[in-house]
Amino acid sequence: ARSRLPLGPSQPKMSRHLKSKSPAEFFAEHQNIAGFDNPGKSLYTTVREFVENSLDAAESIGVLPSITLSIEQVDQDSLNELRGYKSRK
Repeated sequence: ARSRLPLGPSQPKMSRHLKSKSPAEFFAEHQNIAGFDNPGKSLYTTVREFVENSLDAAESIGVLPSITLSIEQVDQDSLNELRGYKSRK
């Protein structure tokens, strides 16, 4: 069992009231930690995660990986169409 030290008056008030956050909430507030603080870094992080996860999945089932990656630049209207959003025009 873990013993807890009493919080004294000299400790900051914030340390008395800790808030639990989900990983998604934490990384949404701290995008730089997750690697999503600028477009170039976001693309790099996304591709790296995709490849690493694919390699891990292949390794976990004992098969050689076959990874195909295609990256295209699209305009906002095309992106919205891919997402299934209706155009506001």
